[in-house]
Amino acid sequence: MRISVPRAIGLYVVWLSFISVVLLAALGNVLPFQAAFVTPENVFTCLIEAELFFVLVIWPFFVPRLLVPKVELPTGVGGEAHLLVLQVCVLFVVAMPIAFLCQNLAQVGAREFFNGHLLVATAACFVAALFGAARERQTRMAPWYFLGFFVLSAMLPFAHYLAVEFAGGSLRFLSAVSPFWGAAQLDGAMPLVSAGIFGFGAMALFMAGPFLRKESQVARIT
Repeated sequence: MRISVPRAIGLYVVWLSFISVVLLAALGNVLPFQAAFVTPENVFTCLIEAELFFVLVIWPFFVPRLLVPKVELPTGVGGEAHLLVLQVCVLFVVAMPIAFLCQNLAQVGAREFFNGHLLVATAACFVAALFGAARERQTRMAPWYFLGFFVLSAMLPFAHYLAVEFAGGSLRFLSAVSPFWGAAQLDGAMPLVSAGIFGFGAMALFMAGPFLRKESQVARIT
């Protein structure tokens, strides 16, 4: 397999356009309503949340389309793992000027800068591994993935909100499972916990890549 250069360039353009539009819309007062929760002091958090949304929601649509056939032989452990991880690295490189600008604007330290980007990077690698494995198995993963994403990112935090507002209790752990919750607390341990979970899942899927191929693919290789 090899990377489709036109599609990769399209990915970089969409990536930069998305995070730029989110930041400009939040800070530029161009929305019909005022985004009062976004200020220069927390603009870096807004950037990490935007990047995390991209890798969890938009990046999955690019993963199956970036790879085009080149040879019949597998590319190694995890199939096309290194090609997809390379694209994740390129995404961070092209967005680094924006990240440094937001860091300086928000006066964020090196720890928060590292925690935020580690969370986004491991999430992107997990998504690449998951949809890469689904591609190997020729399985439709998207419906189940987005259902799980909606439950973890929206339904469980909403259940925590209902418990606090109407039952007087606290189900804080339900909100903690959302990756966006960790991205909002970059100075704590939650980003590292979420990054560890994503990283472990990505590593397991990459290593299991050769075993996830269909028998017909293995027979064609041998």
